[in-house]
Amino acid sequence: MSYDKIRHRLHQGRPLVMDSDVAAALGARGCSVEEPGCLGAVLFQDVGRVREHHLAELSCRVDVLSALTSDTTPRALSEAGMEHRSARLTGKALDLACSIAEQSARPVAVAGVLGSERVSATVQGRFEEETVEHARRIAHAGAEIVIVRGMGSRLDLVFSVAAAAGLDVPTWAVIDPYIEGEIQDIVAAVADAGAEAILFEVKSVDEGLEKLAHMAELGSKVVPGALLSAAPDALRGFPSPLYSSWVERVVELTAAGARIVGGGAGTTEAHTRALVTRLGLIHPSLPPERIH
Repeated sequence: MSYDKIRHRLHQGRPLVMDSDVAAALGARGCSVEEPGCLGAVLFQDVGRVREHHLAELSCRVDVLSALTSDTTPRALSEAGMEHRSARLTGKALDLACSIAEQSARPVAVAGVLGSERVSATVQGRFEEETVEHARRIAHAGAEIVIVRGMGSRLDLVFSVAAAAGLDVPTWAVIDPYIEGEIQDIVAAVADAGAEAILFEVKSVDEGLEKLAHMAELGSKVVPGALLSAAPDALRGFPSPLYSSWVERVVELTAAGARIVGGGAGTTEAHTRALVTRLGLIHPSLPPERIH
């Protein structure tokens, strides 16, 4: 498993780099990604664009490739009239990401995404039932990591993390700026639910530095990470240009302890490439002859 070969970097060496905002990257490629269920529809109708995106991220030397499973739940796909294709498209998304990751000469872990910002919550019982089922599908389809994100509340986030972690799959929780509550309470609850890592999606570096400092004070064993938006006003799904200061600001987050970094809202493969290049200068790999 590729993740087993890079997992040590959660604690030492070059931080792990996640891929960019997939909706923004696909939008930049001409896909329609503005409606609920859009990613699942793109996977069904235009898988070639999804393949191009994954290959572009792979060429950027990303460490974690995210399959398009955020919009393959029955609830999300119902918006596109394809709720009956949930299991098939979830498997297709992971099969595609895994086949592309296998083309890499270096280890690239494949993650399944549990949760979507674009779909409103249903009644709680239905939400919990669908979340458990989707977590199982993601795990059984070959995901090495489950990334829980897009949850509207702390309770939903904690429930979803527990559902994924209970399947013995490493689980990362993304805490977006809209989840209410004290950071220490959120971190404690998500850690108790079984999260291996907590990633703060932030609109500014100052916000990220503050949250990482809180994590350090708490002394939690959960690995800290951060996803920086392309700009303070960037929106998920809408590509933003790569500003020259963006990479340097992400490096500030790694210096503050973030062991997983990547692009938040509005970022594309250009952001991934710039970030990996910059981190490579800070943490150069050992020459092959020195590796034993």
